Amino acid sequence: MGRTRPPSTRRVKTSKLRPGRPPLLSTNDKATTASGGTRPHQHQSQSHSQSSRHTRSIIRAHHVLQKQLARAKASDDETQIAELERQLAEAGGLRTYQLASTVGQSASRGGDSSRVLVEWMRDEIEPRRQSLKAKAKEKKGGEPQRIDPLHILEVGALSTQNALNIPGVTSVRRIDLRSSGVGIEECDFMDFPTPSAADGSGEWLGRRGYDVLSLSLVLNYVPDAKGRGDMLRRTTEFLSERPTRSTKEADEQAEAEVVNQPLVPSLFLVLPAPCLHNSRYLTPRYLELIMSSLGYSLANHKTTQKLYYSLWHYDFTKREESRNQWRRTPFPKKEINPGGGRNNFCIVVDHDA
Repeated sequence: MGRTRPPSTRRVKTSKLRPGRPPLLSTNDKATTASGGTRPHQHQSQSHSQSSRHTRSIIRAHHVLQKQLARAKASDDETQIAELERQLAEAGGLRTYQLASTVGQSASRGGDSSRVLVEWMRDEIEPRRQSLKAKAKEKKGGEPQRIDPLHILEVGALSTQNALNIPGVTSVRRIDLRSSGVGIEECDFMDFPTPSAADGSGEWLGRRGYDVLSLSLVLNYVPDAKGRGDMLRRTTEFLSERPTRSTKEADEQAEAEVVNQPLVPSLFLVLPAPCLHNSRYLTPRYLELIMSSLGYSLANHKTTQKLYYSLWHYDFTKREESRNQWRRTPFPKKEINPGGGRNNFCIVVDHDA
């Protein structure tokens, strides 16, 4: 993903996430310890004190400033960049945004999007639950059943406490640009080691790759359209094929898939509903074309008043076919849904980049 810096004094655009993030809180933040960690009890007490209206206001204002900052960086307006970074820092920086987002997505407010993912993955989850029950009933000395939990990578994780935690059924790895607690690794997804890394740094729990990748309200945080396309392209590098099955298991799986579309490996993508339903440059159908060009097919989706949820199955057997079919088909910024009052959310994919 790295690029060679051109012989110019102009700022080089990057597809990493960090440029889209605001400055972090200053070191005099009372919720921050000397080591940079957050005091859990204080973090929690602040969470409960924020009203729903207040958290929405913080998130909305933060996104407005972030979009303005992205435009300023695109035009190399150093004065405007400095001013917007100052405003973001004064507003509390990334930590305040994370706190508001965590409260907004709390179960008490019905905002835990992972519950939707668990519901959609029930055909993968329930057999594992049943296997665990059967294993618990096995007599001593019997041949133990092998339980292969779903390996999930949650990008942009704000909490380790959500519906994805199903003991023995799921194994969840969580990352974010700024860790908000123990159990969340601090890193940029665009720099995160891929499972195919030659040095083995991309391995996790003895496996290379994940069954499910979750991007819940992450893609809309990327500050530019091309960066969003780059992120979607990169997701395919983290998914793993199903383990090799015996002939009998393969036959049973094939019969099941005649009725049920396979769910693993898959990408769980959540966006604000207006990004799909009120954009000049993106619609649900156009997103489906973009995802198809990457090797994904839509397995499930729903739209609420605020959010668009979707689950995309990645088919390794059709990967090369998809790449050949779409190799010369770019998805540029193109107005496809004109009209007043629409937003400018866009995803640009250049397969030759």
